[in-house]
Amino acid sequence: MPTYGNTHTTTSVTGLQTTSFREEARQIIGKAVNARLHGTGARDVVLFTGQGCTSAINKFITALGLNTMRRHHRPHKRPVVFTCPFSHHSNLLPWRELYAVDVVEIPEAKTGGLDLKELERQLQSYQNRDLKIGTFAAASNLTGMLADVDKVSKLLHKYGALSCWDYATCAPYVDIDMNPKDPAAYKDAVFFSGHKFVGGPGSPGMLVVKKNLMSNEVPTMPGGGTVLFVTEKAHSYLANRVEREEGGTPDILGSIRLGLAFELKQRVGPKHIMDLERQHVLHVREVLGRNENVILLGHDNVDQLPIFSFLVRFGDRFLHHNFVCALLNDLFGIQARGGCQCAF
Repeated sequence: MPTYGNTHTTTSVTGLQTTSFREEARQIIGKAVNARLHGTGARDVVLFTGQGCTSAINKFITALGLNTMRRHHRPHKRPVVFTCPFSHHSNLLPWRELYAVDVVEIPEAKTGGLDLKELERQLQSYQNRDLKIGTFAAASNLTGMLADVDKVSKLLHKYGALSCWDYATCAPYVDIDMNPKDPAAYKDAVFFSGHKFVGGPGSPGMLVVKKNLMSNEVPTMPGGGTVLFVTEKAHSYLANRVEREEGGTPDILGSIRLGLAFELKQRVGPKHIMDLERQHVLHVREVLGRNENVILLGHDNVDQLPIFSFLVRFGDRFLHHNFVCALLNDLFGIQARGGCQCAF
């Protein structure tokens, strides 16, 4: 950018230009995820949230007031959160730390993916709870397995639960649809980070959420840029849900960068991207499958991204994961990660 000004002012040409660029990025992202941001049907909010999915999910939790809620002695008054065994740490630990909330893990089905029969059984078991939240990974960052987000969303809404999705692993590749043609398959909130996009490193996390869930009286992070006015003894916060929830000096350049990264993704097209990714999956499985000492984890014949977790057998034991990573790096220039993958 040839000039730069803070987005909290539009009276100067630099501030106006910077604000316009950042808002254009918001609109690009909103359109890409099919968020309804304008007109009489406006129901969604697109928020830039700082440090990846972790910031997005914590902002959502704070907006719901769950972080300050006291644990109720009556079970039906306690919120319940349904999670999955392949949850990203960003979408697991913030919920676990909530004192007032019951967390229920839905197991993996024998054929892979979420066990929908068990999910429905648990939804029925907790259907008298005032607040029910399903928050799942749209894709596993251990095996790349993709979830049927629309099918799960419909099941959650059938029992009055919120449908929330962590797209951290798959946002650069798959179509994200907040409001699909099937009205029962809408998403209440989606979270993702921009750093995995082509051109996205250094960009912030994102929270796209239904407006009615951001009804908190006090912004999740009160401070500069969140107020209408401040006097010696009083203050009034902005009514605009976007402005009041993006307090402080934002990551302006990162936000603009993410808008451009989304523009690139949409021009290439998620369908074309996924066609290429599925070719990579078939190739890797075919090549690694020839070696009996390489044990691929997860399930075969599932829709997935080309993300693979594996063990390397040596005799009757397995090589240490960091040793394998070092060999791949030093001998072949292949970047791999061993051990904990921000999931369990």
